[in-house]
Formats: sequence, structure tokens, C-alpha cells
Amino acid sequence: MNSKLKKEISFLITVVITLFVGFMFIAILLRPQRLDIKDIDLNAVDNGEYIGICQNKILFAVVKVHIENHEIADIEILEHKSSYMTQAQQIADDVCSKQSLEVDAISGATLTSDTVLKAVENALKPKEK
Repeated sequence: MNSKLKKEISFLITVVITLFVGFMFIAILLRPQRLDIKDIDLNAVDNGEYIGICQNKILFAVVKVHIENHEIADIEILEHKSSYMTQAQQIADDVCSKQSLEVDAISGATLTSDTVLKAVENALKPKEK
């Protein structure tokens, strides 16, 4: 092999490795995190509709929580990544059934589950004055 070809191959390998490392770095930076979800005292929540938002790096959830007689009557997923909408709705349904944020995450969609739960928590937690 001639010297010029060796230099071109070395350059190409360096570019490929640099791109790979760059993509991995960005993927790590944008990866959603596990979130700390705290349960809500529904006795302290008045009747009405509450909007909650959670941004978890690249995951984003917006929910509308409807409270009647200190119970969660309904949770509507207003915004979420469409490919995880089924799992997001399942988590919302579980919260309504258990009347608690202490529900099991959906297998294979733990970070989606956390993001929806945190949005519900954000909707219902007491507002700071």
C-alpha cells in the first residue's frame, strides 16, 4: 500500500471513531432520567381540572387531571411522544384505579411512566406562595 492510501484510511478511521464518540456523548446527555415521584394527598386537592407538565430530557408529558370529591376522576394525556402514548395512557389509568401515584412502571417504558407520573404530581402538588 502506498503512503497516501494509508493516510486516507487513517483519516477515515479517525472520522468514524470521532463521529461514534460524539453520537454516544449526545445520546448520554439526552437520555431521560429516573425521577423521584412523591404521592399526593388527595384530601388537600379541591375539585377541578389541573394541568401538569414534565420535561425529562427528550421525553415531555402534559396531562390534565380531573378531581371530583377528592378523587382522581380522569387523567387525560394532552401531550406525549406518540410511540409511547399507549403506555402513558396505561399509567394514567393505573393512577385513576389506585388513586395514588405509587403504581408499577410499565415494563419497557419505565422512563415514560416516570415522566407521566411526575406530570400528574406537578399538576396536583400544592402551589408554593
